[in-house]
Amino acid sequence: MPSRVEHAMTIIARLRALPAAPSRPGGWADVQARLAARQAAGARGAVVWRLAAAASVALIAVVATLRVAGFALESPRALATELTPQTAEQAVELDRVAQLRLQSEALEQVLTVIGERPAVQRAGSSVPIDTLEVQVQWLDHQISVGQDVLAPGSVERLWRQRVDAMNSLVRLRYVEAQRIDM
Repeated sequence: MPSRVEHAMTIIARLRALPAAPSRPGGWADVQARLAARQAAGARGAVVWRLAAAASVALIAVVATLRVAGFALESPRALATELTPQTAEQAVELDRVAQLRLQSEALEQVLTVIGERPAVQRAGSSVPIDTLEVQVQWLDHQISVGQDVLAPGSVERLWRQRVDAMNSLVRLRYVEAQRIDM
């Protein structure tokens, strides 16, 4: 059995015995041109992905803006006729609560646009999303049960917490949807 050195020497001798490859004029230039074309194609692909991501963000922003504008035109009148405040302070609070409700509804519409959650989920994003969904449900319960019983500032605080939780939920769900699309 030949040693490793003898085996390496045999391979070297065989390689030297091979005929020399004919060199073509402009061969190196051809190699460089093919490499440049491959890099350009990769750069175009990256640009397409970036444009697609930017377009999806813009679409969500436009939909959210249209939803907020639509709710702002319809809902405040209904809320104003439904609740008649006794003082100016109560009127201001009702206005803030109405604005928070509108923001909350708009965020729910954005979640609808994002769509259902994927069947396969990453634990790193699934746990925070589930936690936020439970938090929103708890806040909804607190708002519905305590609407008549809570102190005036408490209702506004609950709605503000709901909007904050929904904001975080929309962001996480958007990131989750983007990971699935790629």
